[in-house]
Amino acid sequence: MALSVFAIGINSAAAVYTMTPSDFALPTVSMLADLVPHQKISDLMADLAGPSSKDVQSAQQQHVAALQENSSLLQQNTALLQQDAIALASLRQSVADEQVVVKKISAQITNEHEDVKKMSAQISTLIAKVDSLKNALSPEVTSSIPARHARNRLSRVVRKKMARQPNFVGPVSVGGAVLSPPPTMPAPQG
Repeated sequence: MALSVFAIGINSAAAVYTMTPSDFALPTVSMLADLVPHQKISDLMADLAGPSSKDVQSAQQQHVAALQENSSLLQQNTALLQQDAIALASLRQSVADEQVVVKKISAQITNEHEDVKKMSAQISTLIAKVDSLKNALSPEVTSSIPARHARNRLSRVVRKKMARQPNFVGPVSVGGAVLSPPPTMPAPQG
């Protein structure tokens, strides 16, 4: 109800403000006399005695109290709006900061993705090299010789080579060559 009274007051002020001076022209006395019905003085006195001045004052006080309450509510709303504006600005700043962080993380992920692609290519190359080395080191087995016979044959060849090598006694080098024995020195006489 207080807000509606306040709105009516604002509308009335706007109406008066927008009126032109010609709207305020005062009527002539003869026009007023025609407008006022001719009543007896006793009737006029009864009309004036109807609403007392106390009633008018109490109504005015109620209106003043309502206006003061509306004023305080407006001040509270203004304070709340200012707080909301500050909170909104803070939220906008935090969102902007988070967007910067997300962009940095996205750039890092892109860089790491490129590194993974490079490493994947290197791993593929290494796997191919390892496979080629395995193929080079594996004994050649033809399809005409079954695999178990090829193993038996390979083990026989290795045994024959081992049997042909002479057994040397004495020092042997890391490469397998026989070293000559160190010269013996005569025992000291004494």
